[in-house]
Amino acid sequence: MNQVMSQILQKEFNECKEISDGIIDLKMLNVNSWQIVIKGPKLSPYEKGQFFILVEFPKEYPNIPPKFRILNKIYHMNVNQLGCIALNTLKKEWSESIGVKKMLLEILSLFQKPNPQNPLNLKLAQQYQENCSEYYETAQYWTQQFATFIDIKID
Repeated sequence: MNQVMSQILQKEFNECKEISDGIIDLKMLNVNSWQIVIKGPKLSPYEKGQFFILVEFPKEYPNIPPKFRILNKIYHMNVNQLGCIALNTLKKEWSESIGVKKMLLEILSLFQKPNPQNPLNLKLAQQYQENCSEYYETAQYWTQQFATFIDIKID
């Protein structure tokens, strides 16, 4: 990784720290990957959940977008079984000016309002459109099963 990219990533890392609502933890794992823990938005089926996101930066960043992957199992039409997220700004609409902070805000927004126009899981998108309450109930159950953790304090 060159010095310029390192400076860009440090600047973006600091900008992500400014997101006060939604980010629980932000860590640089190494020079080209971060781990971000977000909390599920209030009034969504993901509320009370903690979702671990791995962000990997290619050598060509910021010319090429980073890869975002949710590491928890999640019931969401815009996230596939590998945790890849369907956002146009991560693909064809990417530009150098977007940055990680904007991507995280878009991901948080996607948790609040799934996008049935850009699903990675067609079955879940169909369920969302035909039986939204069942979709939300299942998403809430999965959040409880795979994204809710109990803090244990040892004295």
